Amino acid sequence: TGHEVIEIAVRLEENGEVFYNTAAENATTPGVKALFRDLATQEQYHRQAFQQMGRDVVELALSPEQFDQFQAYTNALLQQSFFAQPESALNLAAGAADERAALKSALDFEKEAMLFFHELEDVVKGPGKETVTRIVQEEKHHVQRLSVMLAAL
Repeated sequence: TGHEVIEIAVRLEENGEVFYNTAAENATTPGVKALFRDLATQEQYHRQAFQQMGRDVVELALSPEQFDQFQAYTNALLQQSFFAQPESALNLAAGAADERAALKSALDFEKEAMLFFHELEDVVKGPGKETVTRIVQEEKHHVQRLSVMLAAL
């Protein structure tokens, strides 16, 4: 259902927020620490936007075949360790060998989240579509910022 899809999006943003907060605590370079803190805040805003969408009726524009494909995709995504539970994100951030490793993990997370939200953008109809489109653009910006920081280290 639309509600279930939004719950998945909320969970992704919660995991991202946990990851970035932990990564910020572990970072020693001021610029990296500031980036992680800012991205944690952005994930919080995204979570709130999805929660607001969840209060409304979210309509999905899917045929039964498309729904099966979308469900298989989201199930595969959620089985990945990063997305499984907030504790997974916390462990990944806490276990990063250094800031480069944390940035690479963050970049992987953002790319996967962006792909999921892009898929979501294709299936949500109605007023929620605009919110998802905005978040996709923000996730792209996160990828860019992380890439720039990683290249600078």
